[in-house]
Amino acid sequence: MSWSAEVAERLAIALDQDDYETVASVLAEEVSYSIGEDVLVGREEVVGSYRAASEMARRLFDRVEYGHVVFATDDPDTFRISYSDRLTIGDESLTHMAEQHVTVAMEEAVTRIVNVELPGEREAVDAFLERHGLSRDS
Repeated sequence: MSWSAEVAERLAIALDQDDYETVASVLAEEVSYSIGEDVLVGREEVVGSYRAASEMARRLFDRVEYGHVVFATDDPDTFRISYSDRLTIGDESLTHMAEQHVTVAMEEAVTRIVNVELPGEREAVDAFLERHGLSRDS
């Protein structure tokens, strides 16, 4: 495994474990994180966004289990991370899929993250929450 692949894997594992100290350690100081129309810049902003998303999930769901697979791309410094989050309320579970494209620079740090919204995933989570009388704002 190349050093850049190892960095991408360390990021994914740290996110799965809510290990924000390790997340911060693999991000470049001026990392950019594109989420839809928004672009966050800077290690603290990006870590804060990840932390807020996980805290929201843990507040809304009875159980949250994170998983991932890292895939190589045609660019040796860019990886596609496929996340699968198992979200549970009561006795019902939903597997939410998400994807990010991560670029690792020669300095062995993640310099760019692009969140890829997969069709229907956001709507599936919102419908799941609604069935249980919840919303993302709950």
